[in-house]
Amino acid sequence: MSFIQNIQQRLLGNVLYKISLIFCSIYVVLFYSKKVNLEILICLLISILLSVGVAGLGYVMNDVKDYKDDFQNNKPNLFNKFSKIQSVLLIIVFTILSTFPWFYLPKDRNTFYLLAIEFALFFIYAFPPFRLKEKGFLGILTDALYAQVVPCLLAVYTFSKIGNTILNTKLIILYEIWLLFVGIRNIIKHQVEDFDNDNNTKTKTFATKHGVEYSKKLCTKFLFPIEFLLFLSLLLIIKTPYFIVLLSYLFYIAILFIKRNKTTEIDLFYFINMRIFNEFYEIHLPIILLVCFCFSNAIFIFILGFNLLIFSPIYLSYLKGFLNKYSI
Repeated sequence: MSFIQNIQQRLLGNVLYKISLIFCSIYVVLFYSKKVNLEILICLLISILLSVGVAGLGYVMNDVKDYKDDFQNNKPNLFNKFSKIQSVLLIIVFTILSTFPWFYLPKDRNTFYLLAIEFALFFIYAFPPFRLKEKGFLGILTDALYAQVVPCLLAVYTFSKIGNTILNTKLIILYEIWLLFVGIRNIIKHQVEDFDNDNNTKTKTFATKHGVEYSKKLCTKFLFPIEFLLFLSLLLIIKTPYFIVLLSYLFYIAILFIKRNKTTEIDLFYFINMRIFNEFYEIHLPIILLVCFCFSNAIFIFILGFNLLIFSPIYLSYLKGFLNKYSI
């Protein structure tokens, strides 16, 4: 497999899924903006590069520490997929992508505080003497913060400065709480999937400590309902596209459950994680919101086009998988 193919497989696909929700948040901020014009597209494009850089450095820090474990379990890792020269080159590229956008994007000391928190969380999660990845729920919380909460807050803060947007404090607080639950759910799912590998390498995660069944039950009985209610509350506060998004979401859920009852589907834990939450957040929500926003401001037609172009790999992948799965 070539160097470029390795980057695509290990990084770009995963990064696009992760940052889709970040950009969805940016679109909402721009909807409230006092200054939305075509120059925004330049900022969005630069932000894509920034997101790849920051996420890439996060992968690097995790993969450095997990190199031996991943090699033992034959799992993808930057440092067993690439040569030393390629790995160093990749780190340099990620560092540049994490740095140069701030010569163009607006920034202040709060920006650097958030960046410092993000990279500090990367470090204390992966490396001794902290190694919070192996500290039970503290590791779950840390991952949720650096994977969801801090990056989205940084994006929202940056684009509020670009668009001269007055942020709604109530909305931001609710939004961050919702993101925390999204992040916690996602890392528990990841740890459940990695249960056998982590047991094999004696990595003490929340899932290996409490078991797969307990972890799944925590999600289905507690985390899923709270996240669902928080999401609906967010839609209510956003107001303008609330009913369209709500009806779309409920219709989406109904169709998926009907299809699930007619086919042999994955168990409820994975079904809710992947279908009810992640697929809607990452695939459908940005498009639905942008279409709604187009009726308020024609500039959003260009932003919609940008979104479809940049995230086309995950849309095409989803469409192909959906047609294969639900074809009659």
